Amino acid sequence: MGVLLLKKNDWPELKKRIYPGDVICVERFGSLYRHYGIYVGNRKVIHYAGATGDWSSDVAVREVKMEDFLLNAKAYMICKFPQHCNISNYRLYSKKETVERAYSRLGERKYDLLTNNCEHFAVWCRTNISVSIQAKAAADIYQKLTDVVIKVFD
Repeated sequence: MGVLLLKKNDWPELKKRIYPGDVICVERFGSLYRHYGIYVGNRKVIHYAGATGDWSSDVAVREVKMEDFLLNAKAYMICKFPQHCNISNYRLYSKKETVERAYSRLGERKYDLLTNNCEHFAVWCRTNISVSIQAKAAADIYQKLTDVVIKVFD
Protein backbone atom coordinates (compact mmCIF):
# COMPACT_ATOMS: atom_id res chain seq x y z
CA MET A 1 0.00 0.00 0.00
CA GLY A 2 1.60 3.25 -1.12
CA VAL A 3 0.71 6.72 0.07
CA LEU A 4 0.57 10.13 -1.57
CA LEU A 5 1.28 12.92 0.91
CA LEU A 6 -0.87 16.04 0.53
CA LYS A 7 -0.73 19.01 2.89
CA LYS A 8 -3.87 20.25 4.63
CA ASN A 9 -3.32 23.64 2.95
CA ASP A 10 -3.75 21.93 -0.43
CA TRP A 11 -7.50 21.54 0.29
CA PRO A 12 -8.70 24.13 -2.28
CA GLU A 13 -6.98 22.07 -5.01
CA LEU A 14 -8.00 18.68 -3.66
CA LYS A 15 -11.00 18.32 -5.92
CA LYS A 16 -8.41 17.70 -8.63
CA ARG A 17 -6.62 15.07 -6.51
CA ILE A 18 -8.96 13.37 -4.04
CA TYR A 19 -12.00 11.44 -5.14
CA PRO A 20 -14.90 9.70 -3.42
CA GLY A 21 -13.75 6.18 -2.62
CA ASP A 22 -10.17 7.14 -1.78
CA VAL A 23 -8.74 5.62 1.38
CA ILE A 24 -7.14 8.45 3.33
CA CYS A 25 -5.14 8.57 6.54
CA VAL A 26 -3.65 11.12 8.91
CA GLU A 27 -0.90 10.85 11.48
CA ARG A 28 -1.94 11.42 15.07
CA PHE A 29 0.15 12.49 18.08
CA GLY A 30 3.16 13.21 15.90
CA SER A 31 3.61 9.87 14.20
CA LEU A 32 2.41 7.59 16.99
CA TYR A 33 -0.30 6.08 14.78
CA ARG A 34 -2.27 6.67 11.59
CA HIS A 35 -6.03 7.13 11.50
CA TYR A 36 -7.87 5.90 8.38
CA GLY A 37 -11.15 6.68 6.66
CA ILE A 38 -12.96 6.69 3.32
CA TYR A 39 -13.44 10.00 1.54
CA VAL A 40 -17.07 9.95 0.33
CA GLY A 41 -17.27 13.36 -1.37
CA ASN A 42 -18.74 16.72 -0.39
CA ARG A 43 -15.90 17.19 2.13
CA LYS A 44 -17.04 14.16 4.18
CA VAL A 45 -15.25 11.07 5.47
CA ILE A 46 -16.57 7.79 6.88
CA HIS A 47 -14.34 6.32 9.59
CA TYR A 48 -14.32 4.41 12.89
CA ALA A 49 -14.24 6.91 15.76
CA GLY A 50 -15.81 7.97 19.01
CA ALA A 51 -18.54 10.58 19.33
CA THR A 52 -16.01 13.38 19.92
CA GLY A 53 -12.72 11.99 18.58
CA ASP A 54 -10.75 8.87 17.72
CA TRP A 55 -10.61 7.54 21.29
CA SER A 56 -13.71 9.00 22.91
CA SER A 57 -16.72 7.00 24.04
CA ASP A 58 -19.29 5.29 21.79
CA VAL A 59 -16.88 4.26 19.02
CA ALA A 60 -18.77 3.60 15.78
CA VAL A 61 -18.47 3.94 12.01
CA ARG A 62 -19.42 7.59 11.46
CA GLU A 63 -19.71 10.12 8.66
CA VAL A 64 -17.99 13.40 9.55
CA LYS A 65 -16.79 16.61 7.91
CA MET A 66 -13.30 16.40 6.43
CA GLU A 67 -12.12 19.02 8.94
CA ASP A 68 -13.33 16.87 11.85
CA PHE A 69 -11.50 13.85 10.43
CA LEU A 70 -8.29 15.87 10.02
CA LEU A 71 -8.44 17.39 13.53
CA ASN A 72 -5.03 19.00 13.93
CA ALA A 73 -3.23 16.97 11.28
CA LYS A 74 -0.92 19.03 9.09
CA ALA A 75 -1.27 16.64 6.16
CA TYR A 76 -3.15 13.57 5.04
CA MET A 77 -2.26 10.69 2.77
CA ILE A 78 -4.17 8.93 0.01
CA CYS A 79 -3.53 5.18 0.05
CA LYS A 80 -2.99 3.39 -3.25
CA PHE A 81 -3.66 -0.32 -3.78
CA PRO A 82 -2.56 -2.69 -6.56
CA GLN A 83 -5.10 -3.78 -9.16
CA HIS A 84 -4.24 -7.42 -8.50
CA CYS A 85 -2.80 -9.09 -5.42
CA ASN A 86 -1.96 -12.70 -4.58
CA ILE A 87 -4.01 -12.66 -1.34
CA SER A 88 -7.09 -14.83 -0.98
CA ASN A 89 -10.35 -12.82 -1.32
CA TYR A 90 -8.49 -9.66 -2.44
CA ARG A 91 -10.58 -7.56 -4.79
CA LEU A 92 -9.93 -3.96 -5.67
CA TYR A 93 -13.39 -2.40 -5.61
CA SER A 94 -14.25 0.59 -7.75
CA LYS A 95 -14.31 3.88 -5.92
CA LYS A 96 -18.12 3.93 -6.18
CA GLU A 97 -18.30 0.45 -4.64
CA THR A 98 -15.84 1.53 -1.93
CA VAL A 99 -18.17 4.37 -0.91
CA GLU A 100 -21.16 2.00 -0.94
CA ARG A 101 -19.28 -0.46 1.27
CA ALA A 102 -18.38 2.33 3.72
CA TYR A 103 -22.03 3.45 3.92
CA SER A 104 -23.13 -0.18 4.42
CA ARG A 105 -21.31 -0.23 7.77
CA LEU A 106 -22.39 3.22 8.96
CA GLY A 107 -23.40 3.00 12.63
CA GLU A 108 -21.52 -0.26 13.25
CA ARG A 109 -20.21 -0.53 16.84
CA LYS A 110 -17.83 -3.50 16.66
CA TYR A 111 -14.56 -1.63 17.14
CA ASP A 112 -11.59 -3.60 18.41
CA LEU A 113 -8.09 -2.08 18.46
CA LEU A 114 -6.39 -5.27 17.26
CA THR A 115 -9.04 -6.93 15.07
CA ASN A 116 -11.48 -4.27 13.78
CA ASN A 117 -10.06 -0.74 13.88
CA CYS A 118 -10.21 2.20 11.47
CA GLU A 119 -7.48 0.73 9.27
CA HIS A 120 -9.21 -2.66 9.07
CA PHE A 121 -12.42 -0.85 8.10
CA ALA A 122 -10.93 1.41 5.42
CA VAL A 123 -8.78 -1.28 3.79
CA TRP A 124 -11.76 -3.69 3.79
CA CYS A 125 -13.97 -1.11 2.07
CA ARG A 126 -11.48 -0.84 -0.81
CA THR A 127 -10.04 -4.38 -1.05
CA ASN A 128 -12.31 -6.85 0.81
CA ILE A 129 -9.33 -7.63 3.09
CA SER A 130 -9.69 -6.69 6.76
CA VAL A 131 -6.11 -5.98 7.76
CA SER A 132 -4.22 -3.48 9.88
CA ILE A 133 -0.47 -3.20 9.45
CA GLN A 134 -0.36 -1.08 12.62
CA ALA A 135 -2.23 -3.67 14.71
CA LYS A 136 0.03 -6.46 13.44
CA ALA A 137 3.14 -4.40 14.28
CA ALA A 138 1.79 -3.69 17.79
CA ALA A 139 1.01 -7.38 18.34
CA ASP A 140 4.51 -8.33 17.15
CA ILE A 141 6.11 -5.83 19.57
CA TYR A 142 3.94 -7.14 22.41
CA GLN A 143 4.97 -10.71 21.59
CA LYS A 144 8.66 -9.76 21.61
CA LEU A 145 8.27 -7.96 24.94
CA THR A 146 6.48 -10.90 26.55
CA ASP A 147 9.15 -13.26 25.20
CA VAL A 148 11.80 -11.12 26.94
CA VAL A 149 9.84 -11.07 30.20
CA ILE A 150 9.41 -14.85 30.09
CA LYS A 151 13.14 -15.34 29.44
CA VAL A 152 14.06 -13.02 32.29
CA PHE A 153 11.80 -14.84 34.75
CA ASP A 154 12.50 -18.40 33.57
